[in-house]
Amino acid sequence: MKFVLNLLFKVLQLLAEPYFLLFLAVVLIALLRRNNKRKNLKIGIYVFTVVMIIAIGNGFLGRLASDYLQKSYVKTGNAKNTAFKNPVIVVLGGGVVDIDNIEKLHTLSYSRVVAAYQLYHEYKKNNLPCKIVVSGKGRGRLSEAELFRENFKSMGVPDSDMIKEDKSMNTYENAKYSSKILKEMAPSDVYLVTSGFHMKRSVSLFQTFGLNPVPEASDFIDTEITPFPNSYNAAFTFVMLKEVIGIWQVQLYNSLGING
Repeated sequence: MKFVLNLLFKVLQLLAEPYFLLFLAVVLIALLRRNNKRKNLKIGIYVFTVVMIIAIGNGFLGRLASDYLQKSYVKTGNAKNTAFKNPVIVVLGGGVVDIDNIEKLHTLSYSRVVAAYQLYHEYKKNNLPCKIVVSGKGRGRLSEAELFRENFKSMGVPDSDMIKEDKSMNTYENAKYSSKILKEMAPSDVYLVTSGFHMKRSVSLFQTFGLNPVPEASDFIDTEITPFPNSYNAAFTFVMLKEVIGIWQVQLYNSLGING
């Protein structure tokens, strides 16, 4: 059952991609071209495709998705208090870039490094304990967790304050493997650092594994409503719509009891 549902959600994510919609419309219309009785259906496909591409490309759907995904976390970034006496900060990977066989963290990851370090620094300057769990394997030679560790170390964070979770390949596994580490550490509280658009799904998955993290969004994205569709809006809308579909997937799997 889970396999079938996974395929269904993959298809839904594809339908949020403007180029795939255009390709699908061309294929369907080509198949219906010789059937005059299907004229209304062809027109309907045309109209639906054009409307979806415009809505994705002109920023309208992106603006709605941005509010849904990020609005709750705008005021939570970088809490300036040390109410929790033994916290752990979990930082989720944002990807790795390989240029000329040199691997670096993706741009998204650097904002997460900064946000996590600022929070960590608030504790350390008051001589309070604080640990950082860096989570993510990625698909490169070096894990995202290792690249995170190198960056934090260059900022003065000692190895003794860092724990690597370098097995996870996606957000579900981030939550699954990090939760095992955290339950053994038994911290007073857990801060979760990731991008604003990624936070809602991440929090839901950590809750699935029995944790209730404090969200600390490191960055935010949005679209600009324009009279004509453009690639900037399309790209960021696609990213956010995939997250929305991912949240629906988590909620459905949780309700069916197949997400543990």
